[in-house]
Amino acid sequence: MRLLDSVSVLHKRWKKGINIVKGLLFPLLCFHSSGCLRIPGSPAPVVFGFNKPIEPALGEFPFQASLMQLLDDKKSYHSFCGGSLIHPEWILTAAHCIRLDETAPAMKASEVYVALGSIYRSARGAQIIRAATLKIHPQYLSSGGRNDIGLIKLRRPAKLGKNVKLIKLHHNNGEDLQGRSAYLTGFGIINDFYQMPERLRKATLKVSSYKKCYNDVEYEDKEICGASTVEQGKACKGDSGGPLTVLQNNKLIQIGITSRLALLPFCRIGFNHSIYTRVSAYIKWISKVTGINFSKFTS
Repeated sequence: MRLLDSVSVLHKRWKKGINIVKGLLFPLLCFHSSGCLRIPGSPAPVVFGFNKPIEPALGEFPFQASLMQLLDDKKSYHSFCGGSLIHPEWILTAAHCIRLDETAPAMKASEVYVALGSIYRSARGAQIIRAATLKIHPQYLSSGGRNDIGLIKLRRPAKLGKNVKLIKLHHNNGEDLQGRSAYLTGFGIINDFYQMPERLRKATLKVSSYKKCYNDVEYEDKEICGASTVEQGKACKGDSGGPLTVLQNNKLIQIGITSRLALLPFCRIGFNHSIYTRVSAYIKWISKVTGINFSKFTS
């Protein structure tokens, strides 16, 4: 694991003229398993406070991926982020899961393993496939954490079946999604004390006005604000990169990628909502990198 220098990160962001408050908070807000506390390597699960968690059945979210690193024992894995299977050879995730920021080195493809078809954080029963290539959006590092989207090409195609399926991407960026119920899934921590779950968890959010998360509108068409109560479930450190989905014609489609908390670096706070990279805003980039036209590709 790498121990990153948060002071220099904040100083560089301040020098770039980023709003001081955002510059101070953003490193603590994103959902890398470390929660962007500069200790990469731990995922962020769904938090329910003191309420009973919702744990999906095997096959309910068959596109869910877990990004992992092999531990020193060479037998077990550590899940540090989520992702989604969008093509047998491609995983969609957050850029900060691949490279935290401009001061941190990018992860090497040889370090990343992808688990598919398991509801267990340990990857029990999963297809485990190594990464061949890691890509982040070219404007991610220069935008203070925005454009938080990345792609992982697998060394071999995933074997599709009952518990491993592709997720269709939402591609209409002009569609108004406000008010839609959306589903967040992840293996991240279950409270602000870094307790890890054993199983995948699900929360139900509402797609809300972007102003419920931020007052600025610069990225309103590229990000989604997801709101929920603690009882409904909150995103937390380590859910990063995982899918935000909605039902369309009785099928789940992916509208977002879990990115970060909106206001404070604590998950179990009712008014602290979460930000998701809007998939439809990046369909052209995804298609260019993969060589697949995702505005027409159907799973």
